[in-house]
Amino acid sequence: MRTRAAQRRRRMKLAGRRSLAVTPAGRAAIALLLVRLALCPAALAQSGPPPSFAQEVKASFVYTVAKFVDWPAESFPDPSSPLVFAIVGEDPIEESLQHLVEGKSVGGHPVLVTHLADGDEPIGCHVVYVGRSEASRLEEVLARVRSATVLTVGEFDRFAQRGGVLRLRLEDNMVRFEVNVDAAARARLQISSKILKLGTIVRDRKRAAGAR
Repeated sequence: MRTRAAQRRRRMKLAGRRSLAVTPAGRAAIALLLVRLALCPAALAQSGPPPSFAQEVKASFVYTVAKFVDWPAESFPDPSSPLVFAIVGEDPIEESLQHLVEGKSVGGHPVLVTHLADGDEPIGCHVVYVGRSEASRLEEVLARVRSATVLTVGEFDRFAQRGGVLRLRLEDNMVRFEVNVDAAARARLQISSKILKLGTIVRDRKRAAGAR
């Protein structure tokens, strides 16, 4: 017969196992944490990363963040419609993102990566990644998605302050990011507080200049 102490230890062990059960949201949170740690100096100190490493980390970051964004129901014609990542301009992240999302899903939607050429409308797109080649014409690109429920992402300076939703960058070998909450609200996107707490909140340039 087990002693009471032994029974208590067994109950605590089982409870510990249950508490370690990872929900889908928990897995995404862990993935996000790993992305933020992936470029730590300790990792880079070991013979250096391959040339594609930075692009793979950024692609993983964008894909993971998408798991914490809610789009309006009408953004998807039906439950089986894909969540579409679109690349505007030339950017090496496109290839990494293609490989990363193959066979994966977000919120039950299969993931598709496409490229938007000049003049293409972002119809049916959910995430639009603006390549560095488009930095000088960002306002024009943002105007094309102004009426759409699109998460715009870019890397170049002041991307978020100029109206993009999310700007990511590598700083001190870490992935860091800014979120323009005004731009997100205009796009009718609900971004989880878990993401907002990890990033830096910014506002539209005009609104920030007028605030007192």
